[in-house]
Amino acid sequence: MTITVWNTYSPSENQAFNASLASFEQMYPCIHVEVTYGVGIATSNFISAAKAGQAPIVYRDTSDDAGKLFAAGLLLNLSEYLSPSVFEQYLPTARENFYLNTTTAHGYYGLPDNINYIVMFYNKQYITSPPNTTDQLINMCLQVNSTYHVWCIAYGTGSEWGYRFAAWFAGFGGQIFGPNNMPMLNSSAMVNALEFWYNLTYGLHINAPDMNPSLEGQLFTSGKAAIIFDGPWDLGTYFKALGCNLGAAPLPIVSQTGLHAMPLIGSTGWVIASPQASGATPQQLEAALVFILYMTGPQADLNLWNYAHDIPANIQAYNQAISQLNAGQLSPSCLNGIMEGIFEQAQYGQKFPNIPAMAYYWPAFHQYATAYFANQTTAQAAAQGMEQYMLQQMSQSSG
Repeated sequence: MTITVWNTYSPSENQAFNASLASFEQMYPCIHVEVTYGVGIATSNFISAAKAGQAPIVYRDTSDDAGKLFAAGLLLNLSEYLSPSVFEQYLPTARENFYLNTTTAHGYYGLPDNINYIVMFYNKQYITSPPNTTDQLINMCLQVNSTYHVWCIAYGTGSEWGYRFAAWFAGFGGQIFGPNNMPMLNSSAMVNALEFWYNLTYGLHINAPDMNPSLEGQLFTSGKAAIIFDGPWDLGTYFKALGCNLGAAPLPIVSQTGLHAMPLIGSTGWVIASPQASGATPQQLEAALVFILYMTGPQADLNLWNYAHDIPANIQAYNQAISQLNAGQLSPSCLNGIMEGIFEQAQYGQKFPNIPAMAYYWPAFHQYATAYFANQTTAQAAAQGMEQYMLQQMSQSSG
């Protein structure tokens, strides 16, 4: 029996996936897994394929994008196939990311394989001790710029889609959704957060202007920027470039509010397309359930930790990872300190909204933040535009 799988892992994660896949096929020789590699996360291709009845049977996606697919009836409701005890194998944060309770969809729609969020990666060549507050960050950055003549920060606020910015929005006292899941972007918190990063970029010149994710990474790995905000999924790239000069720490407290900058704590995981979306037979659905249970089980999750240092969602694997860390068993030894910094950030995070309306946040933020950083609008008008855009989209989808 063959099941089709869309894989969305990074190169280092793929090493882990391939090791897990080999052991899976050895254990279940009757299940042939046909893998398509290099598929983008949250790709619109899945929706197109699903509407044509040609979606992959199994897909790895983010919890928020998959929530949108589940609400649209494109994913299997795993709560109807697996007992409640199965979901208790995962950390509460991770499993809740894949749970939806709306008028149209109710239940678990995926099994998580990791927990992810952004942290502050820094180059110890320029920064010996990471800043705890944004005031310390600014003072330290001014010193880095004048002493080493490199950019202190590489963060393209004006080109991103709001994933990393959500942490700063929270640090300035904002939240994406309020009561009844209504957007709350038109706020002083959004205005202040936008103006803060505009000032660091064009006022103080400590954040490199005109950045995109590719340029940010190039600046940081080539030693031309001291700080980058990114997740553990890119740890392998940064460690390869900087070695033990790489450091990781939680995002700083926003001095203006006394609140931590709080990244979205999300998960990726494995989902199964509804039979109408993939054309799968009941037997193939059964094989798909066996596959995703294996790929989010203790050994597969430990593979992700060992190869790529993804934070395991499986409780058994997570506990083993923590034991390794506490015993200082990571190699090379400087990785222990880096991972401690990454784990520390988990104390200061916000739940990743997986409601369908979250899909409108990304383009809303991108459109108006880009315009603001290009001096085409004010921060106030940008915040207002973001919220209006979301409300319009929500109104159209419900109407």
